[in-house]
Amino acid sequence: MLRLREEEKLRARDAATRLGVSEAEFVAAKVGHEAIRLQPDFADILRALSGVGEVLALTRNEHCVHEKHGTFEAVAIEGQTGSVRDGGGLELQLFLSRWHHAYKLTDEGEMGMIMTSLQFFDADGTAVHKVYLTENSDRDAFDAIVGRFMHAEQSNELDVTPDAPSPDTTPPAEGTHTRVAPGALRVALEKAAETGAPISVVVGNPGAIQIHTGPISKVMATGPWYNILDPRFNMHLHEAAVDGAWVVREPSADGVVTSLELIDATGRSIVQISGERSPGKPQSPAWRAIVDSLPLSHAA
Repeated sequence: MLRLREEEKLRARDAATRLGVSEAEFVAAKVGHEAIRLQPDFADILRALSGVGEVLALTRNEHCVHEKHGTFEAVAIEGQTGSVRDGGGLELQLFLSRWHHAYKLTDEGEMGMIMTSLQFFDADGTAVHKVYLTENSDRDAFDAIVGRFMHAEQSNELDVTPDAPSPDTTPPAEGTHTRVAPGALRVALEKAAETGAPISVVVGNPGAIQIHTGPISKVMATGPWYNILDPRFNMHLHEAAVDGAWVVREPSADGVVTSLELIDATGRSIVQISGERSPGKPQSPAWRAIVDSLPLSHAA
């Protein structure tokens, strides 16, 4: 317990890895202090978030973080599948069969700022989704959710099930998939920022997929991360993890849909970028021009 407390200044995911525990176990160690365990009534919790107003939704995988301001006003859940679409560019696709643990957490963020969130984890303790309060959130409504769904068992112990290794994914074949240089994402995002071309940025894990749709304006590198840093949308990509980049072209009723997808060394998707699409309309010529300008890969 003491060692866990000593790691609080590190990012939770990194601190947990350093200690050899899952992020959920790291959070559970704070129960009774900064954390409260919640009942695994995920669908009802998500529906209740409509009363909180604006929040910051965060979905990540091992190599990329997606942060987007929005609301949970339009939550649709059928069985173990859910979706959120707020009309302001935030979209979530949720796979609740992968959600196993939930906590309310209050901890210290950057520059000493106190951050309050709901955090959801899968069976092996990996975070699948997080919802942070903003200065515009209704904190009374949030506190009511925590009170309503508080778990009867507030223990620091948490049983997690190690995730079974999954087979590597075969990289896309040539043809409708064209391999481009790993740095193609920088080129695409910089040109999207310069031209104002609206794009979709998709980041996911087995429990959640989060999508931003709209223009971007500020892109920059900070250390090993390449970032989109806009007021209501941030993305952080660990560039060294990129093992391949592919332009994917797929037919649709509205014409060919083109996207840029980055994969890691195991073949798993890290992030996908595409041009904004509206029903009945093709992708914009501006996005297609960006894709056509991407440098090809020299890999064999």
